[in-house]
Amino acid sequence: MKNVINVIKLSIKALLTKKSNIDYSKWIFSSSFNTKFNYNSKYLFEHILKHETDITPLFVINDTKLKNVLQRKYGKKHFIDTRTKSGQNEVLKSGVWLTSAGLPLYGLFLNKRRVIVNLWHGVPLKKIALLENNISYFKKLYFQFVFSNNYTYVITTSTSLVSIMAKSFNVNEKKVKILGQPRNDLLFKKSEKKQTVFRLFRSLPDSDKIILYAPTYREYAQTKLFPFEDFDINELNSFLENHKIILFIRMHQSEIQNLTTFEKSKRIQFINDDKVKDIMEILNIFDLLVTDYSSIYIDYLLSHKPIIFLPYDKKKYSNKRGFNFHYNEVTPGPKPNTLVEFMREINLLLYNKNYYKEERININNYFNEIKVNSSNLIIDFIQKEIEKK
Repeated sequence: MKNVINVIKLSIKALLTKKSNIDYSKWIFSSSFNTKFNYNSKYLFEHILKHETDITPLFVINDTKLKNVLQRKYGKKHFIDTRTKSGQNEVLKSGVWLTSAGLPLYGLFLNKRRVIVNLWHGVPLKKIALLENNISYFKKLYFQFVFSNNYTYVITTSTSLVSIMAKSFNVNEKKVKILGQPRNDLLFKKSEKKQTVFRLFRSLPDSDKIILYAPTYREYAQTKLFPFEDFDINELNSFLENHKIILFIRMHQSEIQNLTTFEKSKRIQFINDDKVKDIMEILNIFDLLVTDYSSIYIDYLLSHKPIIFLPYDKKKYSNKRGFNFHYNEVTPGPKPNTLVEFMREINLLLYNKNYYKEERININNYFNEIKVNSSNLIIDFIQKEIEKK
């Protein structure tokens, strides 16, 4: 009941805010639960802070500890807390809101005088938002009024996704704009991040190739990292040793596993968020990606590097979560069923540039119509919208 009252109060406050009091040079950013500094919101915020002197970016962080850390790094004035009235007023008087999950404030009719853009945080290989399986009627109703009705625009990466994004958020297809993802701009930046990652680990062996294995979190069961009946850690380790490969595994932050099986292998390392908060910042350093249902592979396609898929529980995952596409048709890489096949496919993909190359190009073009300069495209688009206000 308290949340409903707060929504009503903020709705009234938003409607009473005069247009003359709204500052379109102040852009509000938010992400997960208003307590995270992540996803596309983070990277567009950083881009604006660095390159756009006419825009004042403000990020909502309702976590005191994180807010203090970010203020020391980026400057005190760029982070606000909407648990306070002053923070709420700052948001209500700002003309542009950008989010990757949720909204900086919850209310009705919020986009009447504002440009509110949902940047989202990936390509919807699996069903999201209102298209998720088993979503309740009440949740749909709440989502429609508090989120969908407030979005001025929803951003995506290609024409093939417009209908799905429109249905996922229950907005008119005209509101879905193909402008890409700011986080993917990182894939084209050269850096010394490979050396940085190697400094995070002690006594790593020499390597010619490095692989990232990023499985999807399953709410219904623990992830089977190597779902092969013939799995043998010693055999895998020997393969990695012989080919001078290091395999970095990144588990979802919500998943804890008994990892003693891998402790003796220096060529299998875990690169969870205690090591690297956002894997997108170093995604371009890996020579090959292994995943199952994570849309990270769609971002990785932009690097033109190979991918292996391990969809061992595809039917169950589809029943629980659901897919927006026929999985096998949009996953351009081998799907090994045994450890022997897995190792063989790694070898083929790393040393045969043409293996699955055509398939990767086709799916990359299908999902990633916008490949570069997404941040600039979004900024230019919003500035043109502001001119219409």
